[in-house]
Amino acid sequence: AAQPEAKGALLGLLTGVGGADALKAARAAVNDPNPEVRASAIRALGSWKTEDVVPELLALARSSANPTERLLALRGYFGWASNAELPAERRLVLCRDAAGVIQQAEEKKLLLGALGSIKTPAAFAAAAPYLDDAAVRAEAGTAVIVIAEEVLKGREAGDVASKLVAPLQKAAQSIPNADLARKANALAEQAQKKAAQ
Repeated sequence: AAQPEAKGALLGLLTGVGGADALKAARAAVNDPNPEVRASAIRALGSWKTEDVVPELLALARSSANPTERLLALRGYFGWASNAELPAERRLVLCRDAAGVIQQAEEKKLLLGALGSIKTPAAFAAAAPYLDDAAVRAEAGTAVIVIAEEVLKGREAGDVASKLVAPLQKAAQSIPNADLARKANALAEQAQKKAAQ
């Protein structure tokens, strides 16, 4: 029953309170007719402290027709997908669940940022197709380089090295940053050597 300005402040407090009831109240405020209250509710959900908010954020991104609100929800969602405290497998599932929702370049960049933080062969495989997307080619290149560097240090390096070579070579050709392109080429050569061992 509060005025819109007060609702925004109350929604900020709910983030600190947490719990199922607070989450329910914040989620209900997303349907408020006032756009400022809606935006405050989405921001509150985006900075929620417990993982039970994750399905709410994805549902919100799926259902929202407003691009700004979608992006706010996805920022919060991919914040969880980038959270190093969650197991890598869980974070990868979050990325896969959102892959069908993202459309705009800004949304794809959020996904690639999250994938780049996971650093597993599966995350590499998920990021590599975005090298063909002109709108996010640089971000995709950065993600595959960061992931490959870590994967090549791991125990699975010999098993997966051959799958890293072509995407790394593609990244080297398509990334505008000369230093990153050199790094991609060096990693591609390293992967080729490991694959040949």
